[in-house]
Amino acid sequence: MKQNLRGIKQQELKEEIKNLGIPAFRAEQIFISVHSKLAKNLDEVKGIPKELALKLNPHFTIEPLDLITSTTSKDETVKFLFGTGDTISRKVKIESVLIKEEDRNTVCVSTQAGCNAGCEFCATGKMGLLRNLTPAEIVSQIYEIISITGIVPSNLVFMGMGEPFLNYASLMDSLEILTDKKGFGIPSRRITVSTVGFTGRIKKFADDISANANLRNIKLALSLHSTDRGFRETLIPVSKKNTLPAIYDELVYFYRKTGNKVTYEYIYFEGLNDTDNDVKRLAKLQRMIPSNINVIPFHPVDFELKPPLDILNKKIHEKIIHGKEKSLSNSKNLLDFIARLRKERVTVNLRSSSGVDINAACGQLAVKN
Repeated sequence: MKQNLRGIKQQELKEEIKNLGIPAFRAEQIFISVHSKLAKNLDEVKGIPKELALKLNPHFTIEPLDLITSTTSKDETVKFLFGTGDTISRKVKIESVLIKEEDRNTVCVSTQAGCNAGCEFCATGKMGLLRNLTPAEIVSQIYEIISITGIVPSNLVFMGMGEPFLNYASLMDSLEILTDKKGFGIPSRRITVSTVGFTGRIKKFADDISANANLRNIKLALSLHSTDRGFRETLIPVSKKNTLPAIYDELVYFYRKTGNKVTYEYIYFEGLNDTDNDVKRLAKLQRMIPSNINVIPFHPVDFELKPPLDILNKKIHEKIIHGKEKSLSNSKNLLDFIARLRKERVTVNLRSSSGVDINAACGQLAVKN
């Protein structure tokens, strides 16, 4: 089977080229064409003789993703539905999102088709896991969006479909490829990786990015959503084995190892995770290490949820249908919750519901394969 050049790190490509009896400097030329010039096939690889391209052809290919459709929201957020190419025996569909803001353009990247974390509030989790994406498929989401829109993203967030730490090897390979200065060359400080938290994996991530100068400033976001262990285990089933105390210890290790501030993602479930005790625990948590909390409105989903989220999901749906919920970010109770956090000197940001009208917001990505 031919290897997809989009998924091969520069050093690995040099070894592959060397084994074919080709001078190593050709590998850098190929890498630049694939990841900086965004060549879509071997014919577009610049600077190499025709006979060399013929020699590469039996061993390598460049396999872009297939754009199936794209949808643009009222706020100009764009959701892309991609199909994987022929290099994987089981084709799947995945979604990626381009979020346009005044000072940045962010691509929300998927690492899995579906997800095996099974979070109760997440449409992707309800799909189950179809398969992990390859490094080439992860990287290609960004390259296809650039090709389609002409917009080069300033930021990348690994918060799309899937749990990045459950496809760890492909995640790390894609990060190395994307930050390579001979290729796409995005600074690591402009990358955020999100996880629900797995014992041992956060520490490994801290060790791995610290050992690579191109990766060391990558930000980590924990999908927290509740500081109450019982309620969090209802929301995130894998947290029964990956308990909050253990995850907190790993976050402390991450900060001490990398010096990078941690972000806590906190979906607001009205009446469920906004009590005075929640505010006090969040304030205590933020004093543990430098961090900030991103509060995200709960985005309704089109499937049945288990109690107690089922009632809340129906309530928000009804408000939207009857025109009583013009903006999920302007709920009086949500703004009051944020005010109480700030009163406790918590650094908190309210995340906008970008793309909610096209099911592109947090927790809404899902496809039928």
